[in-house]
Amino acid sequence: MLSQIRPLTQEERQIAYAAAQEAVNRAVGERPERDLFNQYAALRFPPRVTKLITVLCIVLLLAAFTPSAIRLYVIGSETFGAAVPDDRAAVAVGIATVLTAEIGQVVFSLALATLGTTASVRRLLYISMGIATAIALVGNVQVALPGHMHSPFAWLEAIAPPLMVLSTAYVLKEQMLVAIEQRHANERAYQDAINDWQRATLNPENHPRWMQFYANALRDALRKSNSRKREALEVLTTADWRGLVFRELQADQWYEQPTLSGEVIERVPEVSAEALPLALTISPNGNGQHPAMPSDGQ
Repeated sequence: MLSQIRPLTQEERQIAYAAAQEAVNRAVGERPERDLFNQYAALRFPPRVTKLITVLCIVLLLAAFTPSAIRLYVIGSETFGAAVPDDRAAVAVGIATVLTAEIGQVVFSLALATLGTTASVRRLLYISMGIATAIALVGNVQVALPGHMHSPFAWLEAIAPPLMVLSTAYVLKEQMLVAIEQRHANERAYQDAINDWQRATLNPENHPRWMQFYANALRDALRKSNSRKREALEVLTTADWRGLVFRELQADQWYEQPTLSGEVIERVPEVSAEALPLALTISPNGNGQHPAMPSDGQ
């Protein structure tokens, strides 16, 4: 019965091979989308809680920044104006004092979350943050306490805003660290999925079920090639199909390098001109073609 099934041609086997590759690609699926991995890493808190904390920190930062920034502007402009009597320059220095003290605390604190990768960098950032905090504290105390040295609230109102700015910046830094860790975990999961997808699609033969896909493609090709032999196809068992598929798998492996006396023949031996047979000439007797014999004088 198996002998009645016509084997596939080389072109038909190549078509079946391509069909098996397409089947593997369909099984692997489409290229992973980046958006599907935005929430891959599990968060300790719901996103709504994290966003609420961030919003409240920004509100608190603005509230503590306002009185501190006003006092720092005053002390910065007045101190500079006493040495350099220029109103526009005093205004510029007052603004620069606010930025150096208040914004410096926030910037150096947040920089620890991204740039503090080595001990020397972290040490530099902590020193810079301490200098900015010292400017904020001294400036606030110098403006707020004259005439109120014995008022506990005056001391608290002078010291609390710069410290609140520093504390709020620390909370924002921790929020940034959590966001960075989550983004890194999401990106790593996405890159792993992309690498797996590329390995599976670029080399379908390495797929764990490749032989099953290829065998199915060969069986479909045999059915199509022998579509007129329905009776023979209907009685084939699973074992018969396995034998037919195995025959197709071995069909391209029939050739072996020929050998002669144990040595491999690397090329066809050349025939010299001297070894060529004598040219055929037409005999005048009409009895056909015979080799022209050389005369005695030749």
